[in-house]
Amino acid sequence: MLRLTLPDRREDGEWNQAILLEQFAALRQQVPLMYAMMFADAAFLAFAAYDTVSPWWSLGMPTLLAVLSAVRAAFWVARRGFTPRPESIPRYLRGTIVVAALLSLGFGGWGLLLYAEGDLVRRACIALYIFIGAISCCYCLQSVPRAGQAVVVFGAMPVTLCLLFSGDWFLRGLGINILLVAIVVLRMMRTSHAGFVEMLASRTHMAAEQERAKGAEQRAHELAYHDPLTGLPNRRALAEALEQRTDPAGGSVPLGLLIIDLDRFKSINDVHGHPAGDQLLRDVAARLNSVVGEQGTSYRLGGDEFAVIIDGDGDAARRAAHAIVNAMLRPFASLDLVHHIGASVGISLYPHDALDLDTLMRRADIALYKAKHSGRSQHCAFEPMLDAEIRRRAEIEREMREAMGSDAFIPHYQPIVCLKSGEVVGYELLARWARAEGDAIGPEQFIPIAEECGLIDALMLRLLRRACRETRDWKVPISINVSPTQLKDPWFSQKLLAVLVRERFPAQRLTVEITENALIVDAESAQQAIASLRNQGIQLALDDFGTGYSSLQHLQMLPFDRLKIDRSFVAAMGRDPQAMRLVLAIVTLANTLGLPVVAEGIESAATAETLAQLGCAMGQGFLYGHPMCAMDIVAVRNASAA
Repeated sequence: MLRLTLPDRREDGEWNQAILLEQFAALRQQVPLMYAMMFADAAFLAFAAYDTVSPWWSLGMPTLLAVLSAVRAAFWVARRGFTPRPESIPRYLRGTIVVAALLSLGFGGWGLLLYAEGDLVRRACIALYIFIGAISCCYCLQSVPRAGQAVVVFGAMPVTLCLLFSGDWFLRGLGINILLVAIVVLRMMRTSHAGFVEMLASRTHMAAEQERAKGAEQRAHELAYHDPLTGLPNRRALAEALEQRTDPAGGSVPLGLLIIDLDRFKSINDVHGHPAGDQLLRDVAARLNSVVGEQGTSYRLGGDEFAVIIDGDGDAARRAAHAIVNAMLRPFASLDLVHHIGASVGISLYPHDALDLDTLMRRADIALYKAKHSGRSQHCAFEPMLDAEIRRRAEIEREMREAMGSDAFIPHYQPIVCLKSGEVVGYELLARWARAEGDAIGPEQFIPIAEECGLIDALMLRLLRRACRETRDWKVPISINVSPTQLKDPWFSQKLLAVLVRERFPAQRLTVEITENALIVDAESAQQAIASLRNQGIQLALDDFGTGYSSLQHLQMLPFDRLKIDRSFVAAMGRDPQAMRLVLAIVTLANTLGLPVVAEGIESAATAETLAQLGCAMGQGFLYGHPMCAMDIVAVRNASAA
């Protein structure tokens, strides 16, 4: 079998097949042309020696060569639209080498006879005709070097040897010149073939890399639209569906949004463990799909919270909510357990209760809050009287404005650790509110309110100013989250840089974290703001990757320095194979693009070890420390140094 080798490259079946297919394709294009040139050259030779030899040698022999060439050319022309199996191609290539050798031997022998019968001028012409024909055929056979070598050796070398040993210095000089040109041509052909193989290797490698990157993006895209545990569409899919349905350009087709929270689910997790809880969630998803049927679509938002979009008016939404509540009251039986849970449902209607996505979601949440506090296994539709919750949010806003003046918002810091060495490589800045009285309010509550009332910019800059003073001597980077609304401010980058200059904090030690939703809100403003920050040396991280509108477009849009995997995927890795595959797809995609990955929400050493094995560079979570104030961080650092 014909062996084809590539220096310094591991051979395998797929690679050999690629070379064979390329060789066959090149031959299929060039061989008919080669035989046409061979026919023309034979005609010239016959004309040059017409009156010096017998008719058989001047007419019969070229006719025979022409017929053989025509048959062989027809053989290849018939295969122009045909690609054989790779395993049968070596047979075609071996046949080409053998036929090239035989035809060249016949052509060269015939030329040698004509040469012997000619005078000085005709000998020189015959030698040139033969050599030019051989070189032309050799170039047509570049993809199969052995065939080209056979043409030169059997076709041109006999006459060339006659020239070299001729008694005439003119013919001898011509022979030397032909020999030198033949050596150069053979060397060039070998170099050309090596380049041909290397080009094919480069093209194959590039195609494989593109396919792997595309596959990684497709896997991340597919998994990011669905909850890995239940298979239902996730929060991202819900947001996109509602955004499309509530778009004013699409008309005002009524729909109901149902937010569902399971009752007594936590106790099942605590008593029977997460595997039982995960199986129950899968059973809930299946039953929810069965109840909703074709009148709507079910989603899992996270934890034990689900959502349903119902097509139709308020009556259809209330009927669906009632059916869901009753369905969840029925026992859920597994192999050895029977679970009794329930569900509370909040309803908001479009366009009756809200005309935009955020308001619709918020009012469904308010209705759910009322349903849960009215007793378990209830459903409640949003009503204007539920605006008490809105008034409470207004009260929080008032308190926030007062707290801004008294500097009651304190920066806390959570360490970011290198997963391989365990070394702290940075801190994420988090906001905490030290309320003078009343219940504690976490950032998940006051940050959205600050964004709505326009306080987020002032709050973030105050925290950053204080953090710059507190961490200036720590010699490690800090990162800070930026709201989508801040990136819409054309002066945002100047405000942030002014803080760094005033506090003498190196810009290279600051990382700005943005979510993909920030790019969706106003991509152009985000690009301008981030470009300005990047010009000053500030780093850029894409936060909560996998939960937003994950796409290679966003990674190409801005020069990100790192990706952060959302804690929800990290937390589910140990018990859910699909979550593990999603994390692997994200890490693979990031590594392909040369971006280090930070995993959030690491709470166990096993999770940290798994992430490190997958190629994740950094991590943060309770395993490495809770968010702490600067004083506590300094105490920990001093204790570690001691």
